[in-house]
Amino acid sequence: GAIWEQHWQRATLAALASWQQLLAIHQVSDPAAAQVLIHHRRPPLRGGRASHGRAQLQLLAVQRLGRWQLEPRVEVLLSPGQGEAAMQATALHELGHAFGIWGHSDAPGDVMATAPGPVPVLVPSQRDRITLQWLYAQPSAFGGPFAPPPAASARPADP
Repeated sequence: GAIWEQHWQRATLAALASWQQLLAIHQVSDPAAAQVLIHHRRPPLRGGRASHGRAQLQLLAVQRLGRWQLEPRVEVLLSPGQGEAAMQATALHELGHAFGIWGHSDAPGDVMATAPGPVPVLVPSQRDRITLQWLYAQPSAFGGPFAPPPAASARPADP
């Protein structure tokens, strides 16, 4: 119902705001312009197991300013029915994947922990921040290091 939609909106916007303190993120209204789409939908089972969230990466050939280039597009699926804090923690974790941290941490206090701990993690830890800084300082197939990225565009796709 409407209460779950409000939880989802607040949790998703709070998660984006947390990452926005570390990255330039622009919310866009046109889904075709977004590099990250966030959906309020249960991820499909993987290996017979359910999950609260999932980030799925695709590389797309897009035309920008008359030039074709490869761009990442990540669809983030956030399962309905979670409490607001759990939804925010899930959104924060899956957005971490969307912004390039595809690995997991073994520390339960990290956003990118393999499994959620007893208390939802609602802001990136110092280890998460260092990981992101390290990641964006690495050379890439697209040229030199991403330092910092010009902007990732995100759109909560399902109100």
